[in-house]
Amino acid sequence: MALISPILRSALEVLEHSLHHYFRSDTSLDRKFALLHLDQGVELLLKERVRKSGTSIYLKNKKETISTWEAFEILANKGCNIPERADLELLHDDRNEIQHRYSTPSPETAVFHMENGLRFVERFLKDEFAMDIRAVLTKDYITSILGK
Repeated sequence: MALISPILRSALEVLEHSLHHYFRSDTSLDRKFALLHLDQGVELLLKERVRKSGTSIYLKNKKETISTWEAFEILANKGCNIPERADLELLHDDRNEIQHRYSTPSPETAVFHMENGLRFVERFLKDEFAMDIRAVLTKDYITSILGK
C-alpha cells in the first residue's frame, strides 16, 4: 500500500475501533464508543480531504482544527459532493449528545448510524482516496454491515 497521511491512518484506526466495539457486545457502553469513534473517523476523513485539496485544516490560532461543519462547507465550495451529509449530521448530533449530555444510543440508533456511516466511508474512500474499504478495515465486519 502507498504511504498514507497520518490523518488518514488515524481515521482508519478509529473506524476499526468503532467496528470492534460495535461487534464486541451489545452493551450500551460499546454502542457509545462505536458511535463516538465512527463520528471521529468520518470527521478525520473529511479533514484529510480538505487537507488533500490544499486547504489548511488549522484555524487562525493554529491550536485548533476546523470542525466537521466547516469541513462540509469547505468541501462543498470545492465541488466535493457529499450526498450522505444529512445522515452524517445526525451522527454528529448524536455524538454530541453522547459526549456532552451523557446519552445512551439505542440498538436501533447504533444500527442506523453504523450502516449509514460505513456506506459513506465506503464511497468516500473509493471516490476521494482510491481505496477499497475491505482492504483497509476488517472485511468480516464490513461485509456483516454492508453485505458483499
